[in-house]
This record gives sequence, C-alpha cells and structure tokens, in this order.
Amino acid sequence: MDDEDKFLQKQYKLKNKKEVFETFKDKVAKNRDLHLWVDRDEESEKWNNIIKESSEIDKNYIVFIIGNYGRGKSLSILKILNESKKYPNISSVYLNLLAEEAQPSALTFIFRIFKNLDFYKLSKGKKYGKIKIAIDKIPSQYTEVKKILHRIYFGPQKSEQAILFDDNLDFQIQDKSDISKNALFFLRGEITPNASLMKALGVSRKIENIDLGKEYLAGILFFMRNLGYHTLLLGIDEFESLFSLVPKSKQSKYTALLRGLYDLPSELDIKPQELANIVFFISISESGWSGLKEMRDKEASIGGPTQPLLDRVDAEITLSVLNKESTSDLISKRLHYNRIDDSVLDKPLIPFNEGFVNYIYDKTGGEPRMILTRCSQVLDAGLKDRAPLLTAEYAQKVLEKRGFQ
Repeated sequence: MDDEDKFLQKQYKLKNKKEVFETFKDKVAKNRDLHLWVDRDEESEKWNNIIKESSEIDKNYIVFIIGNYGRGKSLSILKILNESKKYPNISSVYLNLLAEEAQPSALTFIFRIFKNLDFYKLSKGKKYGKIKIAIDKIPSQYTEVKKILHRIYFGPQKSEQAILFDDNLDFQIQDKSDISKNALFFLRGEITPNASLMKALGVSRKIENIDLGKEYLAGILFFMRNLGYHTLLLGIDEFESLFSLVPKSKQSKYTALLRGLYDLPSELDIKPQELANIVFFISISESGWSGLKEMRDKEASIGGPTQPLLDRVDAEITLSVLNKESTSDLISKRLHYNRIDDSVLDKPLIPFNEGFVNYIYDKTGGEPRMILTRCSQVLDAGLKDRAPLLTAEYAQKVLEKRGFQ
C-alpha cells in the first residue's frame, strides 16, 4: 500500500482512490444507497399520499417522476418502493428498463413483471390451505392461470385434503419439484415448453400474445387480492430507454400497453374490487416527458394511444433543484458514509465547513448533478493535497484550476 492509499484510509476512511469518485457518484440505484436520500418534502408528500390511497381505494394509478439526469429519479423510485413496505397489503416490484433487451415487445414488459414478482414472498406466513383457496377463487375463465399457480405452489398432484390440512409455511423454490420451477419459468417467458411439458403444466396455450399476457396478469391480480393484497406497486425506472430501442413507428405500443394495463378491469369486464390495484410509478427524464407529449401531438389526427394514456395520469411529480439546506444534507450524507465498513457515522469522514456548502450551492444553484461533480473534484484534489478541511477558498482554488466556472 503506497502513502496515498494509507492517507486515504486513515484520513478519509475510503478503501482506495476509486472510492473518492464513488463518494459523490451521481448514479445510485440500489437499496443500500437509500441512506443517501435527501428529503424532498413536497414531492414525497405527493407520492406518499398516492401510496396510502392505493392501499385503501379500488383504483389503478399512473404517476410520472420527472427530472433531468442526476436529479435523483432512480433514488426516488427506490424511496417509493421502500415507503410501500409500510403497508402489508402492498406488494412492490422494481423494474429497470435500461437493461431491456434489444428488441423488446409489449409482452416482454408483462413477463418482466412476473419475473420480478416474488411469488414465494407473496405466500410468506400463509398456510397451504389459504393459498389453495386463493387460487380456487379465481374465476373459471382463468383456468390455465389457476393451474400454473397450483403447479408453482404445490408441484405435481397433491390431494386437496393434504393441502387444506398441511400446516407448512414459507415456500422456497429450491424445495419444490421440477414442475414447480418450470411453471414459474413458463409464467416468466423464460422457457418454450414442448407438448409434454405443457400437458404436465395443465395448459394448452403458450403465452405468445399480449391478450393472453393480460389474461395471466389478471389471474395473478385476482390471486393477490384473494390472498389479502390490495395493491401491486410497480416502480419503473429508465422508462424512456425503451424508446431508444424500438423504431418510432412502434413506440406507441408501449403507451398503448400502459393504458391497457391501467384499464385492465374495464377491458376484461372485471369489478375493480376483485383485483389487486396496479400502481405505476414511472421515472422519466424531462426530454422523455416532452417526447411523450410530442407523440401525443403527432397522433392527434389519427387518435393514437398516447393522449388517452396521459389523460389517465394521476400525478406528474417533477424533481426540482435542491435548496441550500438540502444541498448541505446531500454533501453531509455523502461524507458521513464509511465505505470501509459500510456504515453511516455520527461525524463526517472528511471535515468541511459551512462556507464550503455555501460556495458549492452558489455555484450550482442546487442542481444535484453539478453539486456531486464539483464535490468529487474537490475531494480528489483534497486527497492529493492532504487537505485537512474542505472550505470555500479551497474549493474555489481547485475548481478554477480544473476549469469549473
């Protein structure tokens, strides 16, 4: 270990030089990053109210979280998912569409919901009999969905009496049979079953079109409601990345899909109180949001799906710049994180004064991405210069030298 690394670990409590820039990285999208959350009281109140309403009211919701790159959209989605955990009748799913395959389809989106929905977590703490009843209460027209769910939870054939009186709890997929695993893989679109497997699964149709995908989704929502879940909350990150992966002529398929999923109860003639709600929290850049409105305008003469989708939006929550207090909080939280032992400390790892915060705020206007970029530069220079304290004077000298105005 060289002298620089020794100083880095002793003075700054960072493992190596790479983590100087990790401290003020502007891309966070993991639950362990939630300690970096900076309160946005106005925005949080809006989405928290919708989460609460969705746990009580029989209604689907669409909410867009809008902000430029670096404004905290990904962390906001994680914060929303974390907030939803306060409600035992809400099951939440995180979908990052940035990793979507090269040629996505509307059906792929539904498969990804199934792939990220933890079916074994849904059943946690519930006896076999309760799960069987929840499956049996799904309407008869969803027979194939019922059979797939039965295979997922109970494997091959198991007598009804054995299921009803079995006190086992907390299923684990590794404890289930191959047919259970294949049923789950089939639901996720991860396998193409042959005739023999389809017979074993109890289905006659492969999930190859959007209508059948919606049928399966409706069956799952029946099942969830029967289990006591009121809401399926989808936290969808990087939504506009879909538009970069498909030709413009096909982009409206996604707005049509969202509208169709929002309207699922009426489309399939189901009473809303029979299904778990679907709540969409969708992060999108300001340019992506403008792009949706441009799609709407272009479709005006032909009656496309984008205007009906936007008509169904319950809230547009725009992430604004930070005020001085929040800027201080952002810097402080980044500098209170000890990356050597993955802990948050009472005192900052790297001392800084109020003048440093004021200077950074004045130079950035509270723009989160600019705050992080400039703090990263100052921190990097502080390592080289063995700076004991980050001040306005030191920050000004570093940023001017490095070409930041």
